[in-house]
Amino acid sequence: ETHAKMACGDPKAAFRIAILDPALTVTQPRSVTAIAGYDAISHAVESYVTARRSGISDLFARDAWRLLDGHYERVLAAPGDRIARGAMLLGAHEAGVAIEQSMLGAAHACANPLTARYGTTHGVAIAVMLPHVVRWNADQIGDRYAELLRASGREGGAAPGSRLAARLEELARAGGLPASLHDLDVPRGDLAALAADAATQWTGTCNPRPFDAAAALELYERAY
Repeated sequence: ETHAKMACGDPKAAFRIAILDPALTVTQPRSVTAIAGYDAISHAVESYVTARRSGISDLFARDAWRLLDGHYERVLAAPGDRIARGAMLLGAHEAGVAIEQSMLGAAHACANPLTARYGTTHGVAIAVMLPHVVRWNADQIGDRYAELLRASGREGGAAPGSRLAARLEELARAGGLPASLHDLDVPRGDLAALAADAATQWTGTCNPRPFDAAAALELYERAY
C-alpha cells in the first residue's frame, strides 16, 4: 500500500552458491542493463564509505567499483560481450557482499522516497541522487573517494569527490539515465515532504556524514 522499499531476510535464507552466468543476461533489454548496472555501481561506491565499513567491505567494494566502472560502458556498447557482462555480474555480486558488511548511505535514503511516491525505478532515482551525495560527502571522506579512483586507474588531481561525481554523471549519461529531479517531473513543492521521508530511511544512518531531513532537503535541492 505504501510502495515503501524494504529489506527483509534471514541467515537461513542466504545463498550457499551463487552462479554468475553472463549468457543468461545477453538478451536483457538495454534499459535494464543500464539501470541495474548503475544501481550496482552505487552499491560499490556507497558501501566503500559508510560509517559501518570494515576491511571486508573495503576489499569487495573496491574491486566491485573497479569491475563496474571498467565494463559498464562496454556492456552498453556491445550487449553480446560476455566478458564485459561477466565482469558486471561479478562486480554486482561483490558489491552485494560489501553491502552485507557495511550497508549503504544517503543516496539510497534519498532514492527510496522517490520510488515510493512516484514509482520512479530504483536505479533511475539512484542515478539522479548519487553524484550529489558524493560531492556532499567529499569534505569528510574525500580520501576514500580518491582510493576508488585509484582502484579504477583514475588517480591523480585534486578534489577526488568532484572527480568521482563527474565520472558517475558520465556513466549515467552513457546509460541514458535522467540527470535531475526536474527530468523526473518531481514537483518542487514536494521536496520538503520527500526530505522528511528520506530522514526515516535506515540507510541514512550509515552515511559517513550525519544525515537528517535538512541534509536530505539540501541534496534534493542540488539534484533539482
